[in-house]
Amino acid sequence: MFYSADIVTGLKLLESTNPPTKPSIFVDSIHSLEKAMHSLTPISKVMGISVISYDRESLTVTAPLAPNINPHQSAFGGSLFSIAALAGWGLIQIKLSELLLDCNTVVMSGEVSYARPVFEQLRCVCRLPNDSAKVFETLVREGAASTTLTSVFKSNNKDAMRLAAKYHIKKKLGPPK
Repeated sequence: MFYSADIVTGLKLLESTNPPTKPSIFVDSIHSLEKAMHSLTPISKVMGISVISYDRESLTVTAPLAPNINPHQSAFGGSLFSIAALAGWGLIQIKLSELLLDCNTVVMSGEVSYARPVFEQLRCVCRLPNDSAKVFETLVREGAASTTLTSVFKSNNKDAMRLAAKYHIKKKLGPPK
């Protein structure tokens, strides 16, 4: 009868007399997240995106260089941006699934910097911000919230590309489909 969900800091966020239902995009593993990415954003499969790890604070995705290459034989900047944005979306989807929240998540804006070319397998790490518990509390309380996630690619152990993307998350109305 009583339900609560804990996130990042262990705060109880949800209380309801109704039993919880799974969100329409429910991911409970890195494998189910990768499957959701490929079915909902088909270009991610063509790009070869793989979800390789999640540790409750960060998500790591990889992709081969070959389908994401530019004329200079390095990673295409548009591919790096897309992979970084999708890594942030994926991290949010995992958190929403943990909280059993059915939401729409979109990228509102992004600030990107390219420091050096990437000539090897693409590896992107996206991390939750320090205030992520407050973001999800706001989402539960007000039905919508925004947050900025940072995704980073490295090349030769140095930052190669960094995306600070602002995501808007809004609860869906009605029962999940």
